Amino acid sequence: MSTSKKILTAALVALTVAAGSLATSGAAEAKPWHHHHGWGWGAGGLAAGLVIGSALASRPVYAEPVRRCTLVERVNRYGEVIGTRRVCTYE
Repeated sequence: MSTSKKILTAALVALTVAAGSLATSGAAEAKPWHHHHGWGWGAGGLAAGLVIGSALASRPVYAEPVRRCTLVERVNRYGEVIGTRRVCTYE
């Protein structure tokens, strides 16, 4: 997972937790419930977080091989450096 995806996922999780805690925190009063007031924002934030999180987690991540190239000295049979050449490896 790339760094930008990790940052985006962490930001979405933090936003979901913050929205859920703000939406469900309120004064503790004994009053009758009419049409479930107070659950809308909390449930909506939780649902949005679950949908976005599952969409990000379900996307396939393809790891491409990384090509690393270095310069290697070329030597003759006497140990003298006669030049360099580029050698690449895939990791």
